Formats: sequence, structure tokens, C-alpha cells
Amino acid sequence: MPALRRHAALLALLPACGGVSGGGSDTGTSDTTAATTDSSGAPTSIASSEESSGEQVVPCAEMIAIPAGPFWMGCDAQHDPACRPEELPYHEVTLDAFEIDRCEVDAASYAACVDAGACPFNEVEGLANCSHIAGGQGDLPVNCVTWSAAADYCAWAGKRLPTEAQWEKAARGTDERIYPWGDDAPGCELAVMNEEGLAGCDEGRASPAGSRPAGASPYGLFDMAGNVAEWVADDYAADYYAESPAQNPTGPQPVAAAAKVTRGGGWTSELASGALRSAARGALPQDSPASASESVGFRCVR
Repeated sequence: MPALRRHAALLALLPACGGVSGGGSDTGTSDTTAATTDSSGAPTSIASSEESSGEQVVPCAEMIAIPAGPFWMGCDAQHDPACRPEELPYHEVTLDAFEIDRCEVDAASYAACVDAGACPFNEVEGLANCSHIAGGQGDLPVNCVTWSAAADYCAWAGKRLPTEAQWEKAARGTDERIYPWGDDAPGCELAVMNEEGLAGCDEGRASPAGSRPAGASPYGLFDMAGNVAEWVADDYAADYYAESPAQNPTGPQPVAAAAKVTRGGGWTSELASGALRSAARGALPQDSPASASESVGFRCVR
């Protein structure tokens, strides 16, 4: 497809995401990358020391600082005609500052956790596109992992899964946009998705993390829509927003065998599904084999 050809040169340059060596350490912020910020502290552009040579470096291994403050969470029915009941009411939430992975955790980083004995191997019977077991696909986002496996990885890396509110603020910023990049409908130039029946933008799987820089969030995060949907920390309740606290919400009271929230949509998501919107909420059983999906992965915060 034309969108894939436009990104072919970029894919060859992408480093692996995650960059975690284990034991609670991370790589920190790249010395070669700088961002200008707006009044909210959100990056408005990403610059690289290699741009002068005509190359674009995607700094996947770093974490992005999200400033403290309020944002509007959920779906604004006057702005977005695709609102669903579980995304209502539209409400203001204030969060403390936090850091979040710029990219989805990749298969190579997850494999290091497996090798350290801290994460379960993510081979799932009957699934052909589990990136950890596919040769030469270490730069793809890890998938085929349950919620607990994702939480184990983040703990091993000295981090944790984001709350649903943290994920949504990082995805859409503070200017009430529908998608990470704005209000324009997604296509394969912006997100790895199912466009016109071509899953994964005709690749039939996820793409290397960060392969759609045009679809970055206002803070400079990649793949907050599409590629793989992402586990977050919260239990799922369809009516939670009606009672959610206004500051640092962490989800409803935990219950046995709860479903966990997923966010962002994945490479199998179509535009009509609405799953690629930043307000969209998915849910899967916490640790059922059926929840270890080829189209679900995660990223971490601290």
C-alpha cells in the first residue's frame, strides 16, 4: 500500500523499544533527542541530531514525562458522534506527574524478562502471530501476554502498568482531541490498523514499534492508536465514570475474576469499530488464555 511504501525507509532505521536491562533500570532519555514544549509541557515537535543528514531517528527506548494537571476524560458527545455508554460521562480528571514509555514494549525486551525468570513465556496454542516466538521479530510489540504477564514485566523493569486515566491523558493530551494526532479519521499513514479489510495495513500482524510517527500523541508517544491494544492497570466497570474520583482515579474496587481494561485498538481494528479513539475502552479477562491476544500488548509507567 502507498502508506507502507512511504514508511519503508523509516522502518529500516527503527531501534528496538523498551531498552530495559532488568533489575529495575531503564535507559533514560536519549541524548540525541530534544523536544519543544507548549504551555502544558507537551512536546510539540521532536528533533534529532541526525536530521541534518536526512535521517529520522525514532527514540523508542526513552520514557516521556507527562506533567501534572487536569484533562478531560471520556467522550464528549457534542464533539465525537461515536460515543459509547461506557465512555460517559465526559469528566475532568487531575493527575500527578508521571513518566510513560514512548513506545509499546517490544518482544526483545520481553524476552530478556523471560530469560531472567521474571516473566512467563508467551507462546499461546493456536496463535501464529506471537511476536516473542517469531524469528527476527524482536522489534515488534510483544503480544500474546495476559494482564498478569504484562504487570510482571513492568515490575521487573522497575515500573508498573499505567492507570486508565494516565494512559488516556498520555494519548490525547489536554486539548480534547478524538485521536492521538487530532480529530482526523485514522488511516494506515497514522496507525497500524485494519484499513479496507487489510489487517495490519496489509501486513497481517503488528509493525515495529514507532513505525507511524505521523500518528504520535501530543506528548510524542507512538502507537497510542493501533498496532497493539494495551493493557492498563484498572479493573473494568462499564459505569465507573459515574463515580470516578476527580483526582488520580485507579479504577473500581477490585473483584474476583475481574476483567481488565485495554486501550488504543490494534492492528485488527477497523475505523468503524471506534476502538482507535482515545476515549474507547476495551476489556478482557485478566488471565484467561483467551485474553492473551495477538493484538494486545502493553507499555509501562513510573
